[in-house]
Amino acid sequence: MDLHGHKCQKLSLLLSPGKRIQPSAHALLPSSWLQLWLTSFSAFLSDPLRRKLSRTALRKPQQLKEGRVDTLALTGLRGFAALHVAVGHYCSFSPLHVDLIGGASMSFFYLLSGFVMTLGYAKDLLAAEGSVSFRDFNKRRFWRNRFARLFPMYMLTNALYFVALHFGSQGQAAGPLLSSTDFDFNLILTILGLNMWIFPIDAWLPVDAKKCCSHSVALPTNFVTWTVQTMAVFYIIFPYMLPWLKAVKRRRLMIHVLFWLQATTFLAIVLVGCFGTEFRGFNVSYWTARAWPLSRIPVFAMGCLSAVERMHGGGHVTFRLRSGGSEPRRWGWRASVLGLCYVLLLAAGVVMNQVPVKDPNLAMRRDPMVRAFWEALVPLLFIDLILALTHCGENGILARLCRSKPMEWMGDIAMSFYMVHITVLLVVVECLPGKFKDLTNWVVLGSFAVAVFMGWFLTKFFEDPCRKCLRA
Repeated sequence: MDLHGHKCQKLSLLLSPGKRIQPSAHALLPSSWLQLWLTSFSAFLSDPLRRKLSRTALRKPQQLKEGRVDTLALTGLRGFAALHVAVGHYCSFSPLHVDLIGGASMSFFYLLSGFVMTLGYAKDLLAAEGSVSFRDFNKRRFWRNRFARLFPMYMLTNALYFVALHFGSQGQAAGPLLSSTDFDFNLILTILGLNMWIFPIDAWLPVDAKKCCSHSVALPTNFVTWTVQTMAVFYIIFPYMLPWLKAVKRRRLMIHVLFWLQATTFLAIVLVGCFGTEFRGFNVSYWTARAWPLSRIPVFAMGCLSAVERMHGGGHVTFRLRSGGSEPRRWGWRASVLGLCYVLLLAAGVVMNQVPVKDPNLAMRRDPMVRAFWEALVPLLFIDLILALTHCGENGILARLCRSKPMEWMGDIAMSFYMVHITVLLVVVECLPGKFKDLTNWVVLGSFAVAVFMGWFLTKFFEDPCRKCLRA
């Protein structure tokens, strides 16, 4: 065999899978460096662990290329959040009188709204490399879709609440309220959707200055619909946020900056209301901090930035997930732990508010401050939870719960259920002879079941048809 044939035979042996040949002295000659390199490369490819790590390293660019983010579990998580808020309201009105700190879940809706809208409407623009023209974003289509999604249910549930309040107050103490100029003024604001936009202008005036004002701004008629008024501002400014979202390079750092900005602003406003002597107390400051649209824009922006980070393969904003092993399983474990942490935080807050306190002033300030601290400090936990659920697939207890058919169904009717649940409770109370005095736990449980049914009924026969009609 000639030298050329000998080299070809050695090269075929070197490239044979599963065989590792020790290089001989002849193979170490300068003319055989290529053969030595091929030997090493063949061994690398034949190592299963290396192949696994290689696929893991390549997964991130593949996600960018595919551009698909699994958000199925977020629908069920929205259902859990809506249940938490509604059950919190019902428990506070029931004989239990327990505050479940349902307000802590409200920031989740802001974050989820920004996250889903960014993925749904601006994914192609924000994931594109290089400079893009944001004039391609169809603002009118976006605003029409958002209007069709929220406004019909907003108007219907406020009208239902007004009718229930009107017919249930015949000869009752609420009669003078319905005939007052303040009620008429706030009814007009409710129709225009402006209560929470101008709430701080009126509410933060000192008590002495209120004497010169002819009207007082309050929550909408169906007071839980304040969230629609707050998020309407997010929808208005979202198209104009896109260039900024594209320009931010250190997204995790910016998310932390926005988190601390909203937390310090929220707590500062609440503290001024609780301890300031010239203002009207906690209720005014708390509602200004949580419902005034300008004070909640940072939370919405956190959700938008998290979506952009997810487009680029990111999965965390706090603690990095350790590599190795089954990554979807690790993400599922992370999501379950984060969900458990949130439940434990809520339980700690509920227990803290139930501890007897001798000083009445301390007790009066403790309950609202617990609510304020919990609501201001949980958005960062929600961000990591949302990101983990988009990575884990069906791995993890929480992911499987959120992907279950009952919770997916609950997430689909969450908005209608949330908007109508207080109206249902009001109607039930008005039907009782002793009003709230006859409100037993069983009556509350029955009202909750009716509210769930009404949420499904209005979603199927009112919200969905109206949305399709307005989007056509």
